[in-house]
Amino acid sequence: MINRRQLQLLILVLCGIFVCFPSCFLPVAKQRNLKPGWQIIRPPHLVAAMAIIDDVVWVGSEDSVYEIDRLSGTVITTLECDQPTEYVKALLTDDDGGLYIGHFGGLTYFDGQTCRLYTTEQGLPDNRVNALLEDSSGRLWVGTWGGAAVNQDGNWNVITSADGLLDDMVNVMLEDNRGGMWFGSYVAPRGGISYYHNGNWQSFSTKNGLPHNNVTSLLQARDGSIWAGTGFSERGGAAQFIWSDGSWKIQKVLTRRDGLAGEKVRSIFQDSNGALWFGSEYDGLARFKNGFCSIITEKNGLSHNEVLCMLQDKEDNLWIGTWDGITRLDYQAVQALEH
Repeated sequence: MINRRQLQLLILVLCGIFVCFPSCFLPVAKQRNLKPGWQIIRPPHLVAAMAIIDDVVWVGSEDSVYEIDRLSGTVITTLECDQPTEYVKALLTDDDGGLYIGHFGGLTYFDGQTCRLYTTEQGLPDNRVNALLEDSSGRLWVGTWGGAAVNQDGNWNVITSADGLLDDMVNVMLEDNRGGMWFGSYVAPRGGISYYHNGNWQSFSTKNGLPHNNVTSLLQARDGSIWAGTGFSERGGAAQFIWSDGSWKIQKVLTRRDGLAGEKVRSIFQDSNGALWFGSEYDGLARFKNGFCSIITEKNGLSHNEVLCMLQDKEDNLWIGTWDGITRLDYQAVQALEH
């Protein structure tokens, strides 16, 4: 049986062959008039990561890193490095205005002029980079298929399953407000979440309440709780963790029955108004605020129903990265969702 992702890929291939029917590339939102304040940006298409430096939105895609004007939403150029930056999974900015790029060929640092590539030759555990993080001490963390690596005084210290991870594949990372480190894997049925703090490890999997062992996203909400997005295909959910009696515990799990757009949670974001957004694999976005939930899909204006990442710029415009382009909502459009 063909699954939904395979069907989507087949449609895109057929549309590429039969170029006389370009409307095949356009989801419902592109063919309709968008609401005021909504904008769809293509290219890029598959948008896996975004970061902002001044008035530039850097976007990681499967083929390159795109530079987009934050004010107009137009593509300025694509980043050209000596070594390709394909299948970008993570972007991270630093205080010097530089950009770290995690991709399947290693870690690239772009200082605004030149690119420098870090691979296993420089000490990374694997060249397939999934996640990037700067901790509260200013150290750079890199999550890879071969473990997590932290840069300490120019040297890479590697953490693997031999040190306490459930699995070497580190898909997402988070530092919480206690200084603890969260590592989520994506190798179900193995894996899950590994948590490290002050020399102690704590683990979460389906054995103790995690909805799925594929972990796609991690977020610490304003109330201090941790949210984890999980799933594969039509299974999964979001788990909320609270700190209680000296350890983290799963407080509750959200599924489609609780208001999620789809069972697999692909991404999680909290906006400046406190609303929690849960992006799904196939079914759009669910927005939770003050006990009220609303669903946003291609029919409402999304460029695609798979939502991989979200961010908000300094003017509170919301950027939603999907499997086929970016949906940008200006501040007024975001505010309109409150009513």
